[in-house]
Amino acid sequence: MTGRLLILAGALALAGAAPAAAAPDITLDVDPVGGVRLGRAVELDGAATDGATPLAGREVRLEVRRFPYKGAWKQRGTRTTDPQGRFSFAPKLDRNHEVRARLVGRGVLPGDNPYALPEGDTVSVVRDVFVLPAFTLDFEELRTGVIRITQVYSVPKDVKLTKPTRFYVGPCKLAGGRCTAKRAPLKAVARTKKLRKGRFRARARVRIPERFDNRFQYVSCFAYSPGSGMGDPDLRCPRKSARIR
Repeated sequence: MTGRLLILAGALALAGAAPAAAAPDITLDVDPVGGVRLGRAVELDGAATDGATPLAGREVRLEVRRFPYKGAWKQRGTRTTDPQGRFSFAPKLDRNHEVRARLVGRGVLPGDNPYALPEGDTVSVVRDVFVLPAFTLDFEELRTGVIRITQVYSVPKDVKLTKPTRFYVGPCKLAGGRCTAKRAPLKAVARTKKLRKGRFRARARVRIPERFDNRFQYVSCFAYSPGSGMGDPDLRCPRKSARIR
């Protein structure tokens, strides 16, 4: 009985001495986090590592799921990691998307631990990509001291914009040949009107005070329209004034 116990204890000690295999890790970052205009690419960067060791020459797949995020994940592209284990994608998306990166697993290679098992896929955390309406912002002088600001939106044909557009107009405060004012007060809240499928417009007349000396700056803000799948749902426009620079 004593000999059997000693043999069992020795086997347990040997099994406990085998090092645990480290699990690969993959990251994915979105730039810019606030969103990109329709028609522009979003930058997706990440890295694959095994502990502190970069995983070079490995296949990474970009997977996306389009708003309202109820469909299956779809592969959007593949990359091979560089010597630092890094990779990047730059897709152009037409609506808000959830995105993730998948590090494709590999089989056991020559030189691996003889007890090693095939490696499964590793998936990054899910990130949000916000796609904003494409737009143009311009003004025209109607008469002395009065301008009309117009913002025109381009969106996919099945998108409906319902939120008003807020216009902020403030002084220029010219110094050294450039405007130095940093904020502009809210001057108008305009209805965002549908012109046709995929095209919306907001307009407002604004009076320019004489003290501005015909120099002014303007900016707009358009909050998320529920159900549109375009932009950050948590975005809130400033109530009183907006930062210009």
